[in-house]
Amino acid sequence: MKTVGLGCVALLLACGGSGGADLPDGSTDSGTDGTTTNDTGTSDTGKNDTGSDAANDTGAGDGGDGGDGATFTPLDVLGLVLWLEADVTSSITLVTLDAGPQRVSEWADQTSHHNNANGNPSLPTRDPSVTASAINSLPAVHFNQGTNTIGSSGQMLTIAENTDTSLDWGTGDFFVAIVGDFDNAVTNGPNLGVGNFFSKSSAYGPSLSYTGVLFFGNVPVLLSNANPDVGLLFGTGSNTGDYVTTTTAYNTGSPHLFVMRRRGAQIDLFVDGTNVATSTSSGVNVTNGNIVRIGADGDASFVRLDGDIGEMLAVKGVLAMGDEANLDSYLKTKWATP
Repeated sequence: MKTVGLGCVALLLACGGSGGADLPDGSTDSGTDGTTTNDTGTSDTGKNDTGSDAANDTGAGDGGDGGDGATFTPLDVLGLVLWLEADVTSSITLVTLDAGPQRVSEWADQTSHHNNANGNPSLPTRDPSVTASAINSLPAVHFNQGTNTIGSSGQMLTIAENTDTSLDWGTGDFFVAIVGDFDNAVTNGPNLGVGNFFSKSSAYGPSLSYTGVLFFGNVPVLLSNANPDVGLLFGTGSNTGDYVTTTTAYNTGSPHLFVMRRRGAQIDLFVDGTNVATSTSSGVNVTNGNIVRIGADGDASFVRLDGDIGEMLAVKGVLAMGDEANLDSYLKTKWATP
């Protein structure tokens, strides 16, 4: 087999500021944010903004009523420890098999922490593939759940623990955002009705005896202590008191923005900006020793995802409200989620 690289596509969302009146064309904005010397007018075709504000315009001119013309990128977010972008195709390493589609052997993290998601070099058939124009005409990493048999395997990627402890969230705050779609159904069979988008736990089983955090697409019927309806499942800790299910089905193959956030002693699940479930997770330790699994759990034989992931972000620690709003707007606009 051989490894091939792809070209890079970058997409950024412009975010505006809040200045005062528009300066004449040809003038230079040298003011600070919140004063009338900042350019927030309809168009400036003159010189660039060289002011002392933190969001200086480095473009050819301010466009529209957006203020200083600063460009938001997730890298601006304090505490960002994971950023996987399927549309930045240079971050994805593909393996060409002798027969069958190309597989993702590595999905590189865009942060300096290098929390790369890796496939299985010994079994590349268990690695996901890339689907062009999957979500809002952008490529996404596609996970196939495999055949409707317990003995068969799905596809998954894993992120190993990092020595910089960026994936060691302990009992503190964290934030995970995923743009994806899935088409899992309980009727697919035991363990196949559940799609694992993100799990970082030490163990998993029918009794939900584990330590860590997980986010599955559907609630499986085989869990007698879980709601048997099709919905989302997420949580931390062990047993029924530390996880939450929601019976609203999202397994339609349509893209959504899923956010799992712990703030203090509370963990919340948001779908497309709406809080759909809440749980208490005080004291549960999400340790660095637990690897991250994406697309399946265990040896890829359980809770297999049947769907796509376009982008995944994770923040360690307290996420500022402004950063959360910027990330929400960036992801929803880029991927055209509801």
